This record gives sequence, structure tokens and C-alpha cells, in this order.
Amino acid sequence: MGIERNALNKTVNKQMVGEGLQAYYKGQYPMAITLATITDVEQYEPDITSFGIPNFEEEITKAQNDVFRDLRIRWWPTYVIGLYDIRKLNTGQSEPDEDLYTASQLTRACVYNALGFHIYPKLSKFDVEQDIFERKMEHYRKEYERELDLVIRDGLEYDADSSGIVDDSEKSTTNYLRLKR
Repeated sequence: MGIERNALNKTVNKQMVGEGLQAYYKGQYPMAITLATITDVEQYEPDITSFGIPNFEEEITKAQNDVFRDLRIRWWPTYVIGLYDIRKLNTGQSEPDEDLYTASQLTRACVYNALGFHIYPKLSKFDVEQDIFERKMEHYRKEYERELDLVIRDGLEYDADSSGIVDDSEKSTTNYLRLKR
């Protein structure tokens, strides 16, 4: 019975990966973890909803997907190499589980990404002279890069054992005091 269940799970997982994973990364399926809400965005820009666009949920979801993608590119390979021998990188865990991040640690980065890459570009006119939205867009893009870099350097909290508690050993930095030439 256990073997049949495992075979069924593998078949379902293959179908999900083949059909649904692209839609998942495009934000069409809700994620279990939420990094930011419109309330979080309003803490940085209190009058953001007064510019004619009443709902920014789609933009926040896109920003959350962007944050997860950037973590997969910038942090995950270093984390995996730090856990395992570099010669044995085929660990079976090729993608991080987004539900295992500490959401509060990434909220500010998600808000900055939403404002800089998704919300203010919709509000900007992109004329020859920069309007206030373009200036804010540039500001939040820089702040996003800075914030994500600081979070990764400080130590990203990732509950690798799914215990619900992030131990000190699960808070990994990417600085290993290696000599860079």
C-alpha cells in the first residue's frame, strides 16, 4: 500500500510540476506564506491607494514571487553548498520551500520590491522629465537591493527541518570568511 501511495504521489507531483508550477510562479495560485500586505505598503507610503488604483494585491503577489526568485538565485546555492560537500551538490533538494522562510524578515524587501518594480511603474508617466513616481520608483529599487543584501548578509532564517522554530544553526549567512581575490 505504501509503495502505491508513493507512486501516486510521484505521479501527482509530476503533473503539478508540469502543469501548475509555471502558474504558481506567475502568482495565479495563492501561497501559504505572505510576505507583505497592503497595510505593510501603507506604512511606507500612507496615501498609495489615493492615486486611482484601489487594489495592489496582484502587484504585491508579483513582488513576493520576485523576492523568492532572487533568494533562489542569490542565497540558495550558497546555502546548499554550505550544508553539503561541494562535490556532492545533487542533494535532491533543488528548490527551497518558500513556506520555511521567516516572513517578517522579508516583509520590508517585499514592500520595497512592490513599490519600486510594480506599483510606481504603473503610476509613472515616463516623460522626459522625471515625475515624483519615477523618483520614488528608483529610490525603492535601490532600497530593495540594499535590504535584500542586508538580510542575506545578516543571516536568512530558513526552517530547514520544518520544526516551526528557527535555530541558530538554521540562520545562515553567506559570509564564510573566505579570501576573495
